[in-house]
Amino acid sequence: MSAIEISRWGTAMIRTDRQVIAELQAVMQRMQELGMTTTQMQRFFDAGEWLLCFEGAWMLVRANPHHALKLNCSYLALETYFADDLI
Repeated sequence: MSAIEISRWGTAMIRTDRQVIAELQAVMQRMQELGMTTTQMQRFFDAGEWLLCFEGAWMLVRANPHHALKLNCSYLALETYFADDLI
């Protein structure tokens, strides 16, 4: 069985810091493909500030519920993982 389990809602369940990093790398790559990454988000990512980096993506998606990232499994896994920390 994979280290990342699938929850009953169909999203990945993150259990370790390595999984957070892997999922966040996938989200950052998708954002780059969409032309959405910012210098600040990249700095947070490079510095290991995972929550701050993800909050940038989360705020963009929150403003647009039909955003392309809302269909991204890595984004959804991180949204679930950070749910208690997001405003």
